[in-house]
Amino acid sequence: MITVGVLCEGQTEENMVREFLYPELLQLGIVLVPTILLTRTAAGGPTGRGGVSKWSKIEKDLQNRLRSSPHWAAVTTLIDYYGLPQDSPGMADRPSAAARQKAEHVEKRMAEHIGNPRFIPYLVLHETEAWVFAAAEQLAYWTDDPALAQKVRSMAAAAGGPEEVNEKPETAPSKRLLKLHPEYIKTFHGPAAVTDLGLAGLRAACPHFSAWIGKLTALADE
Repeated sequence: MITVGVLCEGQTEENMVREFLYPELLQLGIVLVPTILLTRTAAGGPTGRGGVSKWSKIEKDLQNRLRSSPHWAAVTTLIDYYGLPQDSPGMADRPSAAARQKAEHVEKRMAEHIGNPRFIPYLVLHETEAWVFAAAEQLAYWTDDPALAQKVRSMAAAAGGPEEVNEKPETAPSKRLLKLHPEYIKTFHGPAAVTDLGLAGLRAACPHFSAWIGKLTALADE
């Protein structure tokens, strides 16, 4: 077994790791250890968990995990490309290209900035709710809303695929799901639907996600 630390943006991402990715990758000899990004540590007050406000906070958490867990094979991220701080490496000089190429550019710059071969950056296009667009039938089951499946499939197809459901505030994946089904619960319905879809199904629908999983599974072969 090899261990990979996963720095998650918030509770939704942590749930995706614990409920979906952990059991899938465990079968391949990889143990995922999710932790939520620390956003603040106020004197005499609680430590904030979740959310991203500026790059320095992400970098601090990453460096702490890399330094404090030398026995981990790698440290990766599960952070939304949508809403990533504008001061993050690579954001200012993103190419005029498709969303995946932009995200890959930022991931490359993040890796160069951290400068540790055990760091494997991953930015979700555009947030983990995009994965739910690949699990339309499963979402309809968990929400008890049969008509929802066709609506979700049509929306994903119109965008060019689940990972292309875009990053604008009014059209982000989570906003669209809430509009389609106001009772949608991010921390429950999303992980449940994606878990039922399975790793192979999600990889087939989401190439950027699939490339990340390929990097993680390759660690078991080293």
